[in-house]
Amino acid sequence: MILNCRTNLINSGKMEKIDLKGMDRAEMQEYAQSLGLQSFRGRQIFRWIYQEGVLDFSGMSDIGKPIREKLSEAAYISELACDKKLVSSDGSTKFLFRLSDGNHIESVLIPEAQRVTLCVSCQVGCPAGCLFCATGRMGFKRNLKAGEIVDQFLRVQRESKRRISNIVFMGMGEPMLNLDNVLKACRILNDDYGPSLSQKKITISTVGILKGLKRFVSNPGKLGLAISLHAADDELRQRLIPPAKSTSLVDIMDEAKRYTKKAGRRASFEYLLLGGVNDSIADAKKLVKLIEGIPCKINLIRYNPVEGLPFKKPDEEKVIKFRDYLYPRVYAAMIRESRGIDIQGACGQLAGQQKD
Repeated sequence: MILNCRTNLINSGKMEKIDLKGMDRAEMQEYAQSLGLQSFRGRQIFRWIYQEGVLDFSGMSDIGKPIREKLSEAAYISELACDKKLVSSDGSTKFLFRLSDGNHIESVLIPEAQRVTLCVSCQVGCPAGCLFCATGRMGFKRNLKAGEIVDQFLRVQRESKRRISNIVFMGMGEPMLNLDNVLKACRILNDDYGPSLSQKKITISTVGILKGLKRFVSNPGKLGLAISLHAADDELRQRLIPPAKSTSLVDIMDEAKRYTKKAGRRASFEYLLLGGVNDSIADAKKLVKLIEGIPCKINLIRYNPVEGLPFKKPDEEKVIKFRDYLYPRVYAAMIRESRGIDIQGACGQLAGQQKD
């Protein structure tokens, strides 16, 4: 496995080389055939890239030298450049990655006793513009390609002492606005010839972009769904989350119900507790009523302060009371511990400081 952190260039003289990172197995097999190779060579290349993490064809030891040379002339394997790595006192690690066009994204590795979770980004910036979010202040620059999403896993896995067991699309960006690339990345991560992560270990988060949500729910497989609520009434939610102005909570709840039937899994609702904004017992009562009848779990999250934003962390007593009101009135409610506060763990805090 090659461990250096570098950016591969595309220039090959007469022709532009093709980046293989981001191809799924079917595409890799088709590409191998386009070079006059047998289909199984594509599976071999796929395995070397996504399971073994090689960055150079010379490391593909079960492929003959003439074929490796042919591949080197026609293609390359890209890699995210790691510009910064911050380790928190709680064990979580934030990575700042530079893309080939100079833009920056973030990933956060969160080790726990029973699992290791990687939080990945799917866009540079975010068009949702949630008022409490550091990424929203960056504006939207572009969607990430499937290879750039998968490479966050590959890049961080080489740094991690333990195997990454879970992936959550809760970093920079709104997954439902880049659904094609998000789902393709999930296929690669799930592939038995690749990282072989179970779909049940991959969770896609959304603020509830209805068009994308409907499409996702129509065929979710076993992928997890986490809906970022942050308010249980449309008026407050529309003030906090601009895209909510075009989507009602009733419509989102309908899709959550449909997801539980299609996937055979509970939906998750993320609720960010903002001090003095949405953390009262009255808010908790609205939340209980909103999700009634939906098999789900609620993750309560204490706000992770962002410099320059007017929101504050909730009082601990109110957090406990909020949780205690929800359960047992709802299926499950837990307080998710904020991680990486000392390393600007909230998504977009580090990338937003970079100058293009």
